[in-house]
Amino acid sequence: MPLRSDWSGKPCSIARGVEVVGDPWVLVLLREAFAGAVRFEEFAGRTGITDKALSARLKRLVAAGLLERVAAGAGARPRAEYRLTEAGASTLPILHAYALWAEQHAPHPEGRRLGINCRGCGAAAQSADVCTACGRRLDADNVRWTRPSDGAHVDLEGARTD
Repeated sequence: MPLRSDWSGKPCSIARGVEVVGDPWVLVLLREAFAGAVRFEEFAGRTGITDKALSARLKRLVAAGLLERVAAGAGARPRAEYRLTEAGASTLPILHAYALWAEQHAPHPEGRRLGINCRGCGAAAQSADVCTACGRRLDADNVRWTRPSDGAHVDLEGARTD
């Protein structure tokens, strides 16, 4: 028995959006895809998700058109890679909105935060989709994240396939 109803046919656009990206693991996997994860093992290692759950979520992301599964390598058992599609890349403002909301309403007790900066001018994001300092769109080609876990900078440029 499903945990909830199918919302894909609802007239409310928020309900339909939740049907696709409302699962917390989906959002975390999209975060990792933007940060450069492409292989099953990378997603698993970076998130701690179980193999069974990861397999189901990756299939769901491919079926929804947010990721594309492509064969990588040769041999008897070629590996698969998962790449963001245009629709997947357009979820970036959703991730930014979650991060900005959490910084204001659910901050980390030690002050750690995901840094979201415009690569054009270096300003910290105050908006989910547009740099309020210079007016550039905050898309995968123009954003730098600073991971709260290790302070590493992640340029999102090239994270998306066309």
